[in-house]
Order: sequence, then structure tokens, then C-alpha cells
Amino acid sequence: MPIVEAVILLVVLVLASNIISHYLTFIPVSLIQIGLGLVMALFWQIEIPLDTDWFLLLFIAPLLFNDGRRFPKRELWKLRGPIFANAIFLVFLTTLLGGFLIYLMVPKMPLTVGFAVAAILSPTDPVAVQSIAKRVHLPENILHLVSGESLINDASG
Repeated sequence: MPIVEAVILLVVLVLASNIISHYLTFIPVSLIQIGLGLVMALFWQIEIPLDTDWFLLLFIAPLLFNDGRRFPKRELWKLRGPIFANAIFLVFLTTLLGGFLIYLMVPKMPLTVGFAVAAILSPTDPVAVQSIAKRVHLPENILHLVSGESLINDASG
């Protein structure tokens, strides 16, 4: 599939996910987008040959820039200690404990693979944090802490 057609397909899927999320308000938009992408990948077996360097340049960098631009700078500086503690200590702890748990659940999987899977799953996602925070009404301080931690994780990754 040429890259232009793939981009048009992705834009259509994002629009469809926004329409679906308007009617299914109890499901976060990110889960709807994952579901639509999974359906497209399984039933139509669409493959997008995209080099990882281009993916980082076209998708990850603009998303991180936009999140960093919208994040309040004073709160980031004021909460720098807890944010970096969460970004380093909690992700490290989650990776270790999750890796051992995955290894215990799937004994044929090597322990190093369990650590790798847990490391992929442990950092928080800023989009998921924002969508959950809107529904739960978290205090601003906690929201800034979790959002800052996810921003630092993504930037360091």
C-alpha cells in the first residue's frame, strides 16, 4: 500500500474513532482507535512499510512537541522531583515486578523477554492519562504529576 493511501486510511480511521467516541462516551478514544486498527490489520491484512526513523520523525516527534508545548511550565518545574522519581523509580520497579510476573505466567518465555514486555507496558501514556482524567476529575496537582511523568518517559524513550 503506498504511503499516501495509508495516511488517508489512518485519517479516516481517526475520524471514525471520533464519531464512535461521541456515541460511546464510556470508552476512551484511544481504545476505540486501537480496536479499529486491530480490525483493519486482522481482516484486511493491511501492511504499511514504514521505516522506524520516518515513524519517529512523522508521528512521535510532533506528538511530543505538542504535549510539551501545552504542558504548564511552572508545574513541571515545581513538581520536577516527584515527576523524575516516578519517571525513573516507578517505571524501573514496574518493569522488574511485571517482568517476573510475566515470566511466572508464561514459564516458557525467557526472563529477559518478560522484562522487555514489561518495559514496553510500564510507562504511562499521556493521551490515556488525559482521557481518564476527564472522566474521573483528578485534582490538578495529580494530573500535572502523571502527565509530566508520561511526558518525561516519552521524551527519554
